[in-house]
Amino acid sequence: MRFFLLFLVSFTLAYADLQSLLSPTGFAKIDENQTFQEAQEAHEEISEEDLFQNIEEKPDIEAKLLYQSYFNPPEKLFKGQIFTITIKALSAQKDYESMNYSFSKARGIKRLNKDKEHHIQEPYFYDTFYFQVIGSSVRTPDVKTSLVFSDLTDTRYETLFGKSIQTVRLNPEKDFSKVLADKLNILDYKTSQYDNQHNIVVFSAEATMANLNDFSLHIANKEGIDSYEENMPYSNFTYYAVVSKQLNELKFSYFNLKTRHFKDVVIPIIVSNDRVSTQTDLAPTQNTHAFKKMLLAGAVSIFGLLLFILRRNKFYLIIFILPLFFIAKLAVPIKHVCIKEDSNIYLLPMKGGTIFERVPFRFSTEELGSVEGFKKIRMQNKQIGWVKNENICKY
Repeated sequence: MRFFLLFLVSFTLAYADLQSLLSPTGFAKIDENQTFQEAQEAHEEISEEDLFQNIEEKPDIEAKLLYQSYFNPPEKLFKGQIFTITIKALSAQKDYESMNYSFSKARGIKRLNKDKEHHIQEPYFYDTFYFQVIGSSVRTPDVKTSLVFSDLTDTRYETLFGKSIQTVRLNPEKDFSKVLADKLNILDYKTSQYDNQHNIVVFSAEATMANLNDFSLHIANKEGIDSYEENMPYSNFTYYAVVSKQLNELKFSYFNLKTRHFKDVVIPIIVSNDRVSTQTDLAPTQNTHAFKKMLLAGAVSIFGLLLFILRRNKFYLIIFILPLFFIAKLAVPIKHVCIKEDSNIYLLPMKGGTIFERVPFRFSTEELGSVEGFKKIRMQNKQIGWVKNENICKY
């Protein structure tokens, strides 16, 4: 009896499984007049149709065309620092017309130049962009790279997401020039008298990965950048500072990004005779010095003549003649030039130099010197400056 009951339970469960397999799924239902073999063939037929239908409804998976990543991104930045973002990329398709970049969601930085540096090292290529830190919190931009194809109707793009970078604020001494650089070199310098209490120091410098356009010194009574050229990673400038006459050297520091230390730069202040700026007492001083020089040269010439008469040696004749040439040069009348109306007067004779005055009317003045493209003049208020040759008029 026990075995008969087990047989009935097993048969019932097997029949229930068959019904759940065929009927609820909608694939097939066994008719009373349908054999098991016919039902199984119908189930296989419907399952095959449904399988193909499911395959057709699956969307196509598009292959990735561009693989990109940041190459050696900075881990720490200083405020004011110039740094690079380099994108390393591998293109799976070669027939694109151009590759365009767009930047978004950046924080605390500004892009310096619009051009990129392109470098190829098969199979990768590297595109480098220059940025400067201007804020206390930095996030690099999201970079959207677009592949534009020749027909201009198809554009594919990939996005490389930016990230936050730790920013460090420097704690410099008072002589810090606000410049951070891999390297900075002084090319040339010159000091001239500005007035009775000040000198003007002019120097040119070149640097690598430097924010030279931020250069500033707290000891300067007046300062400025007369020229600035930038072709990253290199830059150069010409700077002037009006400083106290008591200083015998111009000392400043910059932050060296290679050594992560402040580095001192010292420029000796040696005043030359060439005065380039505003001096109210220049005329009487020049006239007095010229007269003294003529008297001294005349005395040397007379002494040479007496020695020649007494000793009849031709060497003393040279001592007699040379001072006469010097006296003749000093006695030559000062050359005058005509200055056009509304001409700009420059502090220094250089392109893009600082304009410290504009003359309101045409006037005539003496020419004190000249360099390429400029003439040094004395204005009616006795100040000294430089005017471009194109602003010289004819009498």
